[in-house]
Amino acid sequence: MFGWLASFGVQTRARSTASTRWLELAPRTLFEGLGQLGGVLYLAPEAPAKASDTSRPHGCLVESAELAPLLATRHVGLTCAITAEGPREWIDCVSGDGDTVARIYLLPDTDYLAWDGLFAGALPADAPARRAPDRDWLRASRARVLSFTRRRMVGFTVLGTCDASISSLGRGVARDIAVSESVGIAV
Repeated sequence: MFGWLASFGVQTRARSTASTRWLELAPRTLFEGLGQLGGVLYLAPEAPAKASDTSRPHGCLVESAELAPLLATRHVGLTCAITAEGPREWIDCVSGDGDTVARIYLLPDTDYLAWDGLFAGALPADAPARRAPDRDWLRASRARVLSFTRRRMVGFTVLGTCDASISSLGRGVARDIAVSESVGIAV
């Protein structure tokens, strides 16, 4: 009878239904797929993840330090959530050590077919023992609307970024996500 009263005053981001599917995904496969997405919202801490020498992927390079966390990715968690603000879809990139190293949100301007294709060759996996992003991780992160670029260079897959041309709706959704995650944003 008073169900609405039980949720009164609860932050809107706390009222969501989410499901996560875990996949094993090699960095090279991730890099290939990211280069086809178009505009996305990328969150990663300013201090890059420290990966051990044995966990560095072969044949993958990044053009900037902000992308370095993606080199440590071994698992991705594909999450779909229905929030008070509408549907949200993102991937958490998790290292072999269980650290969440980056989060990438789908925006209205993202190529939805490329988003689905990114996970077509991935192997289903059990949820890794991991540490979910906490307040410190989010506080250290900065959100940026961007498009990933990828190119081949002497046997390497090189991941870079460029400014994404996104709609005003996409910019608004990106700002809403950044506010709900309590992070600064560069659009």
